[in-house]
Amino acid sequence: LCKPTVLLKPSLRDTGFTATYQFEPLTNLQYTRDQQITTAKGIIMCRLRSEQRGHEVEVMKFCFDKLGLDIVGSVRAPGYLEGGDFFPAGKTLSMVGVGLRSNFEAVAQLMTEGAFGTDRVAVVRDDFEQNQDRMHLDCIFNIIGSNLVVLAEDVIGEDSKVRRVVDEYTRNPTGPVLSDKHHGMYQQTRQGVEFSQYLGDNGYHIIKLTRQEQLEYGCNVLNLGNSNIVACHREASKKIVKSPHFE
Repeated sequence: LCKPTVLLKPSLRDTGFTATYQFEPLTNLQYTRDQQITTAKGIIMCRLRSEQRGHEVEVMKFCFDKLGLDIVGSVRAPGYLEGGDFFPAGKTLSMVGVGLRSNFEAVAQLMTEGAFGTDRVAVVRDDFEQNQDRMHLDCIFNIIGSNLVVLAEDVIGEDSKVRRVVDEYTRNPTGPVLSDKHHGMYQQTRQGVEFSQYLGDNGYHIIKLTRQEQLEYGCNVLNLGNSNIVACHREASKKIVKSPHFE
């Protein structure tokens, strides 16, 4: 995992060689959400934006192969997709963030190949901020239950200077769509919808977290299902359990 390189040069003494060493350690491999996503179709291997993290995808693919898990697709250049930007939102909707790390080329590829397996794909665009502190969609947002989410409060509203906007693509069950805004069987059906409005339109109640709570990983909640969550932020956790919509 350190990817060592040993460089040997001739020497006139001792063993006859001198050696120098170079290492390219996979220092971010513990963040095992980013190397792949799991859609309704199965496991998709991602393509990470940082060059030093590229080999992590190979390691995770090796592990999945050893476990006997099928890989149904991979993101190819020029697409970039990191797992922190993907949310399965029930049986009919996938959400994908695009901005600092992931790009639309990857989303378009997966829609064209039918890899999401859902009727709708919501592309959540980070057009106005693209801050390293909020590099992924899961930095400012998370799904807690079937009708409940947490969301950083400063991205909410049409007047927010760091708002997120959503383009929605809907699958045509009869086959490929012929239009300027289609990708395979998916056609754009909504454009530029403010994110909190889009969430409300889809029946989600929003627990608002402050920017400080977001910076302290308040949104990084692991949802185990059936109202079982693992959280690392005390105040954010209190807000979640006190919500009347958390069941």
